[in-house]
Order: sequence, then structure tokens, then C-alpha cells
Amino acid sequence: MNTTETVYLTDDLPGIGGVIKERPEDFIVEEQPLYQPAGEGEHCFLFIEKTGIGTPEMVEVVAKHFGVRDRDVGTAGQKDAHAVTRQLVSVHTPGKTVESFPMLQHPSMGVLWADMHTNKLRTGHLKGNRFSIKVRGVEMTSAPAVLGILSKLQEFGVPNRFGPQRFGNRGDNHVLGKALLLGESKKKFGVGRRRLFLNSLQSAIFNEVLDRRIAGGALGKLVEGDLAWKHDSGSVFAVDADVLSDAETAERLRTLAISPSGPMWGEKMSLAAGETATTELDALASFGLSPDDFANSRHSKLVPGVRRPLRVALTDCDVEGGIDDHGGYVRVAFDLPPGSFATAVLREIMKTQEL
Repeated sequence: MNTTETVYLTDDLPGIGGVIKERPEDFIVEEQPLYQPAGEGEHCFLFIEKTGIGTPEMVEVVAKHFGVRDRDVGTAGQKDAHAVTRQLVSVHTPGKTVESFPMLQHPSMGVLWADMHTNKLRTGHLKGNRFSIKVRGVEMTSAPAVLGILSKLQEFGVPNRFGPQRFGNRGDNHVLGKALLLGESKKKFGVGRRRLFLNSLQSAIFNEVLDRRIAGGALGKLVEGDLAWKHDSGSVFAVDADVLSDAETAERLRTLAISPSGPMWGEKMSLAAGETATTELDALASFGLSPDDFANSRHSKLVPGVRRPLRVALTDCDVEGGIDDHGGYVRVAFDLPPGSFATAVLREIMKTQEL
């Protein structure tokens, strides 16, 4: 992040501090499938619970068990390694059924249920994620303070920030992404790794735009030149004076039916106008980049560009304080839409530099 100070939407409410992920079982995430399997087809769907391993490793284990290539295994999203995660996986097994294979045996993962379906599971094929997270190193009496923060986030939306895992263990994936974009890196990477680093660069620039929007008090507002995000369809529309004067616009903003969007830079990305365009270009320039750098890069096809909502809805919240064998904690549970990071919520709750 290029801003000089940490920006919070709930800066009027003190954080509780603490730490997360002291042990995998403190961080539980469960995918909410977009649809249920049909009971027939060429793809075996598995609902897998795994502990302490990442999605790529899980894919390798599943592919080996079924005797298929990694690319024959489909997932809806990437899940943290240092956590307990429940994730849907598809395996292309034409001519075979679930019963054709022995039970998957692995010390860090197991199958909760299995069924057949007609198509491969692809990225984004989920309704959302349910999180249950224990914050350690805090007093259990901090629960009411957390509830106040969550209430504000439910009302105004969660800043749709990319979490630290997007930037790698050393936090510098975006630096590698910039070097790749500009042709300055001498390292050889496969397509998947190159896309990862370039996506990290896009994410860092997006976070910068997001911070500037929050600092300007405009996360839940629209201004002329914005491209408004429609949460029901994932499409955008241009905001002009007529849109702003329409009473329905204010109501749709209030209910989080629409939100301002930010840039995931690329040559095919829809461009904002007016002051919004100026802000986005300034944020891009703070990384020493211009739109031409994306358009002219030999890697441009890997990151064509897209808009992303600057905020998302937070739903079905629950908070409790307690004590277990490992000490006191505050447990927070909530739902987020696909592609959003739980750390964006925890960052507002804890207000510590680690997030």
C-alpha cells in the first residue's frame, strides 16, 4: 500500500487487537455452493474438509487419487492453508461413478460427501463463504465492541480489500508482478505463476484506490464519472448527473444493491471518467505505472482487466466471547460473497498492522 497511514472505514471505533490463526482450527471457512450436483454426469463432486494444506496441494492429492491430470480437477476458489476449510471439488471421471473409486485417505483431508454432476466446477461457482474465526490474545469481554464494528460494516458495507495472502509470504508478489509487466524480470515462470504475480500487482493498485476512497469518505457514495457495480449481475454502468439525481440511486446504494467500483488494471478494463478517473490514474502512477504499461506488455493477455466492487455486503453475523483449553478468545462468524477476504473484516475489528 502506498498511502502513508492505515485507513479504516470504522476509524471511529477502537479495535480490539489480538492475533488470528494461532492454530488451524481457529480459522474455519466453508464454501456455500452455488448449486447442488445433479446426481448424474461425468464429474465427481466432492465436498472436502482439509486442515493445514492449501488448495493447490489438495488438487494434486485428488488428481493422484483419481488417476487424472491436475487440470481435470475443478475448484470454485482458493482457500487458506493455515485453516480448516470445507471446499467443493470436481473431478472429470467419464464412464465412472463415485462408487468406482476407493475412499480418499489422507491425514489432512477427508470427504464429507460425494455425488455426480454434469459439468466441471469452475472459479466463481459458489454463492459465498461462511467464516468462523477466533481472535486470540483479547478479553472475552471485547465481544460487544466487535458487535458494534460489525453493525457499522453491515450498514455501510465491507471495504473489498485484497488480503495479505494475495501478496505472498514475503508480501512482495506485486513487486514481482511489476517487474514482469515491464519486462524487467529475468526469472522464468510458468503461466500460472506469472498470472499470480500480475494479479497481485492489480490487487495492490486496487487497494490503493480503495484506501483513497475511504479516506475521502466516499466508499458508500457515487460521484459523476464512477462506474457503479450491480451486485446482482456483476455488471457496471456509468454514473452521470441523471443517475445521481434519481431517488432510486440513493436507495440502491443504501441497500448495497449497487456500489462504486475500482480498477483491476488491464487494457480491456472499462475506464471511469471525471474525478474518479483522475484518482485511479494517480493511484496507478504512485506505483510508477501508466495504462500503456498494461496495454503494451507482452503479458497483457494474462491480465485483460476488470472492474471490482469497492465494498461488499456482510451478512449473517455472530459474535461470542469465551475461554477454551488455549485461553480466552472472541469468535466472530459471518458470510461474504465470492472473491472477498475475511481479513478485510478482521482488519476493521482488530486494527493491527499485521492485517
